Amino acid sequence: MSTFERYLTLWVALCIVAGIALGHFMPGAFHVIGALEVAKVNLPVAVLIWSMIIPMLLKIDFAALGEVGRHWRGIGVTLFINWAVKPFSMALLGWLFIGWLFRPLLPADQIESYIAGLIILAAAPCTAMVFVWSNLTRGEPHFTLSQVALNDAIMV
Repeated sequence: MSTFERYLTLWVALCIVAGIALGHFMPGAFHVIGALEVAKVNLPVAVLIWSMIIPMLLKIDFAALGEVGRHWRGIGVTLFINWAVKPFSMALLGWLFIGWLFRPLLPADQIESYIAGLIILAAAPCTAMVFVWSNLTRGEPHFTLSQVALNDAIMV
């Protein structure tokens, strides 16, 4: 492993601390960055997400996607977890934390919306992060692509 990979947790922690410090000492800069959006999509975030996805997509041999049928067991596990386990587990966690623990801190008329948002969030994993984690763990890119494509098609 390279030095960067070996100390990735440290770099992430340092970036979090730097972000909090910059937000505290230079809040105006973050308001400007937050205002850079088109159709309610923040442009710096969109650019950074695509800068993570594109290098991994360039490594994929799209012609080999016809062979993803051999990953049917993994696809089955993915579908089961994404659509039979995650929504219900997040509903439980949403009820526990939003509906009970943090209820006094939130507007009463928005509690159900927060829980619904958590359930949708659980059912819709961040596609960019699926590719990133698959790449970091040296996962099979064809399987990852087929898994993400199928999950995205179901979400739509």
